Amino acid sequence: MQAGKKLGGYQLVARIASGGQAEVFRAKVTNAAFFGKPRQGEFVILKRLLPAFRRDLVRVDRFRQEGRLMARLKHPNIVQTMGCFEQSEDCVLVQEWVEGQTLEKLQEDYRRREEFLPLDAVVFILRQLLFALCYIHELSEEGIWRGLVHSDLSPTNLLLSKRGEVKLIDFGVARLLNEKVARENELHGTLAYMSPEAMLGHSGDEKVDLYAVGVLLWELIANRRLFEGTSEVERMHKVKNAQVPPITKYNPNAPHFAELLLRKALAVHPERRFESARAFLQAMNAWVYRMGLKQEPALLAQLLADGDLPQ
Repeated sequence: MQAGKKLGGYQLVARIASGGQAEVFRAKVTNAAFFGKPRQGEFVILKRLLPAFRRDLVRVDRFRQEGRLMARLKHPNIVQTMGCFEQSEDCVLVQEWVEGQTLEKLQEDYRRREEFLPLDAVVFILRQLLFALCYIHELSEEGIWRGLVHSDLSPTNLLLSKRGEVKLIDFGVARLLNEKVARENELHGTLAYMSPEAMLGHSGDEKVDLYAVGVLLWELIANRRLFEGTSEVERMHKVKNAQVPPITKYNPNAPHFAELLLRKALAVHPERRFESARAFLQAMNAWVYRMGLKQEPALLAQLLADGDLPQ
């Protein structure tokens, strides 16, 4: 699809990403927009199922479910979804436009410069993510269902805004806490951030998300990937066995408290990890208190302003 084309009352500006199942566009709102009724001329994100999957009923149904689910989530650390519409054979999600960049791009920038992210910013980003996880893990509706597991936490699924906001995106493989995977041994999520039990094909509980937060924490402090390998098989072996080197091997200035947190967050056995996102958050709060870390959105906003932020 080309820039300038209209889809559901939105004019496409540019394609900004393309994944395995969907592509993402920045689009301008027109007076014929389907959802949200924002002022004409504002921007939104359109997430569109790739044409190759239009006739795949399972994928189409999952995409619709993602739209319905995300439209019900109302939290400042989760990207707002206005709705899902279908036009001709297209299936499209409409989401808020967040001006900024992904955590992955910020990490790449710091790795390229061989600099460590400020510890204040590392803790701020992950505390905001844990606020979002507290919300989805504890979410319930009249006793009918309880809690959601995101199942695909990774740097590409965290947006950082110019205003210093942290927003979780992409609930395409999210599931209810009491819901099993469609087929045993079916893998969902990003390999490098999977927990050992997820790698073995088990559905697991909210602790698969908490393990991924631990991986993010290790990588942000170490300024490198945790599970690297010369082949996919080697990386899978490392993930499955949770081979985690001490953080001080790569960052000698890493505080001892970080090592204690990581040891618990990245335990191979789920029962040895933090019992909940709230417990993990409380440990992070204790870290903030002990070290007097700054935790204002302005800190992250300045960090992004200092870099080359895409327009």
